[in-house]
This record gives sequence, C-alpha cells and structure tokens, in this order.
Amino acid sequence: MRRGKLPYLRRVLALDVIEDAVGRSTEMGRPILESYGTVAFDQFVIASLSTLSYVARLAAKVDNRVIVPIGGNPGSMITRPVAVDIVKSAYEAEGKGELFNENDMPFLSYEFFSFAAGYVGLILRERPGAVIVGPETADALMYVEEANAVGALTIATGYYIANVAVLACAANYVMIGEEALAAGAYLSKEQSRITSLRTVDIFKFLAIVLVVVGVILVQLKNNFIIDLLSI
Repeated sequence: MRRGKLPYLRRVLALDVIEDAVGRSTEMGRPILESYGTVAFDQFVIASLSTLSYVARLAAKVDNRVIVPIGGNPGSMITRPVAVDIVKSAYEAEGKGELFNENDMPFLSYEFFSFAAGYVGLILRERPGAVIVGPETADALMYVEEANAVGALTIATGYYIANVAVLACAANYVMIGEEALAAGAYLSKEQSRITSLRTVDIFKFLAIVLVVVGVILVQLKNNFIIDLLSI
C-alpha cells in the first residue's frame, strides 16, 4: 500500500446485477430502494455506502429516484448525514443535483422492528422495481419477501451464514459475506480497503495450506500440526 501499487481486484458479479436492476426499474417507471445496514459503522456498512453511491450515480444517469430507508439502531442516526451527502454528491456528479430529494432518505425509527415495519411500508407504497437489501439481520427476509410481492428484482447481502441460507431461497441474487466487501472496495478504489482484502486472502491461503499439510501428516502418523495448533 505504501508503494502505491494496488493489487488486482476483479469486478464482482453483483455490480452487473445492480446495473441490470437499475435499468429494469427505470424501464418499469419505478424507483430503486436500497438500504445500507442499521449499525453506525462497520466494514459491511462502509462497503454498502460505496455501493449506495454507485447505485445513486446509475440512477441519476437515467433520471430515476433512489429511496433509502434509514434507522434500526440509535447508531444509524450518526450514519444518516454521511449517507445523505453520498447520495447528494452522486446526483451532483452526474449533473442532476436538482433530482436529489432528501425526503427520499427518511429516518424511520431507531427501534429495530419499528424500522422494519416502516421499511416494509415503503416497499408497499412506492412499489420499487428493485430492492437492494444491505447488511440487515433478522429483518432481511421480510424486505425480500415484500419486494417479491410487488414484483421487484431483489439483491440481498448475506450478512451471516443463516441469512445466506434463507435469502438464497427468496432473493434473485445474494452477495455472500465478503462479496459485499469486495464490491465496496472495487468501487471505492481505496488502497487500504483493497489491500485489506488481499491480506485476508493471504491468510486464507496459508490456512488452506496448513489444513492440507496437516491432513497429510496425520495420515503419516505425524501430529506436528495438531501439536502446533494446540500450543
């Protein structure tokens, strides 16, 4: 990172799906609805904010609206000004600043299930053509099911393994775990985020090598790896 050389990061398939979703919504004359999570800031929320900027710019190019329900946690009040600035800047960057409407970014509630009820209400009232669900938790399936009911294309983030299982049954596309982080890093082009992903990949590779070597040694009646890991 200090040398200024960014490692290669392939384009995540989710970004192509998002482009199709925005195009489909525009052809249907419907807005896009996207959430970025309920906590103040964690790695998934930061990645989702990058995706939100990308969606807003795509929508601005085709004169469409992006509706962003916000809330679900007291910390989400901290994130809201950042999200508003991101969406506003995206529209202005495309020369469509007059299309930005802060009322399309309502703060619904800092109470979790009150926020969820408001989110579902937005889907039913606005009938978006695409619903992009960020790193939500127990509420994610509610949004995807309601989106299906209004005929929206659904893209969801599998925040943890149980979410991946249920969302895979309901959503049109699921960003599984680190895929959301990779999409955010790809869009942001920030050195620290891209190199962090590469560092995680290096440790994964070392872990895989350790497992393979360990299995081979155990078959040879050698417990060196087991003893090493038990220290």
